[in-house]
Amino acid sequence: MVLSLEPTPARGYPVPPNVPHIVTNSLPDWEDNVALALGKEFFTGTSYPRFHIHPFIKRLTAVIVDVLDPGHTKNCLLFPTLMLAEECRWHIEVHYPSSSYDVHCVTEICNPPPGHQVFAVLFSAERRGPLEFHTFSGNGISPRLAELCLLRRGGDLRPTLGLPSAEGYFSEYYKKHSPLDSADDAKKVIRDRFAGVVDGGENIRGVPGASPDDVYLFPSGMQAVWRSHKLLAGTVGSRDGSEPRKVAHVNLLYVDSYKFLALPSSAGYHFFTNDTIDELETLLATGTPDRPAILALFSDIPGNPHLCTPDIVRLRALADQYNFPIIVDETIGGYVNCQIFPYCDIIVSSLTKLFSGLANVLGGAMMLNPASRFYHQFKAHMSATYEDSLFDGDALVLEMNSREYIDRIAITNHNAEKLSDMLYARSVLGGAQGSIVEAVHYPKYRTPENFECCRNPLAGKAGLATTGYGYLLSVTFTSLEAAKAFYSALQCYKGATLGSAFTLATAFTPLAWPPDKLEYIQECGVEECLVRFSVGIEDTSSIIKCVSDALLVAENHVKNVRGSGKQ
Repeated sequence: MVLSLEPTPARGYPVPPNVPHIVTNSLPDWEDNVALALGKEFFTGTSYPRFHIHPFIKRLTAVIVDVLDPGHTKNCLLFPTLMLAEECRWHIEVHYPSSSYDVHCVTEICNPPPGHQVFAVLFSAERRGPLEFHTFSGNGISPRLAELCLLRRGGDLRPTLGLPSAEGYFSEYYKKHSPLDSADDAKKVIRDRFAGVVDGGENIRGVPGASPDDVYLFPSGMQAVWRSHKLLAGTVGSRDGSEPRKVAHVNLLYVDSYKFLALPSSAGYHFFTNDTIDELETLLATGTPDRPAILALFSDIPGNPHLCTPDIVRLRALADQYNFPIIVDETIGGYVNCQIFPYCDIIVSSLTKLFSGLANVLGGAMMLNPASRFYHQFKAHMSATYEDSLFDGDALVLEMNSREYIDRIAITNHNAEKLSDMLYARSVLGGAQGSIVEAVHYPKYRTPENFECCRNPLAGKAGLATTGYGYLLSVTFTSLEAAKAFYSALQCYKGATLGSAFTLATAFTPLAWPPDKLEYIQECGVEECLVRFSVGIEDTSSIIKCVSDALLVAENHVKNVRGSGKQ
């Protein structure tokens, strides 16, 4: 199956086109990213269902509102379990106290497939605030569940997974791979894969006793992150009954984490970088073994967007000394390239990304480390509170998509490294004179010594001949004008996600942070003139040519602007 590099379609259209449930939409111009960060919606068709209400969910919500609120005086959000609906209700109660709110079981109205329920939260608050909860908790209902509900209400009881029919890479993939017979079987396979179990039952996670029994699946990666904070609050956060403690993080976390870490109801966070770990240690020294100075430490390995890897060996030593847990998001590094489990207490990951690779299903996972000193507390809490809210249809699709995970790792490792090498050679940091490229951010060029500590020596047992640096890289430019010209000239898909089989460019900073947050994010070291690439499995030479051609256009644009005196 060949995947070709294609130019991005018009603003708001799904990329690739003609793929049901695709989670990416085209953002062809720099200002489109700014507009999206400001809350403007211009999507045509499907979209990332955590960021924007999916068309199927909108239609189902309208049906429910017509029944429960005929006067249409309230807003409505849908959830797959009562617990998740009650969390939304609590969020509204705490942060929008003047709002009215009700939780309703709407399963009979929706007519979902057997074994599934739907709950509605109706509220009078302005929609935008509670919708933020929907975004950062990642726990709304699945678009596939909504699609089936709509079909079943219309009398069509046939199951559907919403797979593509139009000819192309995606339809060929599903001709090659058929779904398993049951969602339970699919979830077991996903847990085994994520746990690092390879043929013969051996585990490549690097921790004795690492088991699929300690893997918990969720409907999104953000839900896995959200549940890790709930887990901490219910265990180490409540053991002494005193005031809540802040979490710490080294380097930036995934952007949506800050939406709940900055809430008035949150204790907040301490921000550190690779260069300020001494300051972290100073803070830790103010605590005691019974009450550490921080609740926990979070980090992404490697980080997004600079692809820095923290000194995880030192952080592990500090955690052992000062008695706090470490939670690592391994979405970008992945468990095959990187063996992070020996250094942390909990792993979280978005399975939506390269694990799925086809950008048409959401999923997330959390895994507890059985060697952690906190394991028994964490395990007891998860045993008492965990609900499997991953929709069956999504599990079947996710299992199919993840069958070629290792192949995608190998190809994207190669393609991203070749692209980063080309860009580094043409960057100021790489010694190029007068270049518009300031620096390349990739684990090979950013904190490589820390990344080397995380390489997985057992990757070969999973079928990966050589570990690599991953599929994600970023480029910073010498001016915002150059970055905008480069982004506009790129003839590849441009949009908001990462970890897909197709190459995707993102104007990361204006998309992730609205204009009023730019000063803060620049203080954290993230440049406005940054373009991020999630490198796909297309032909290597076509990817490099696409980027080289855009560089040439941007260089000429900058020369013309300077020559005309329009700076």
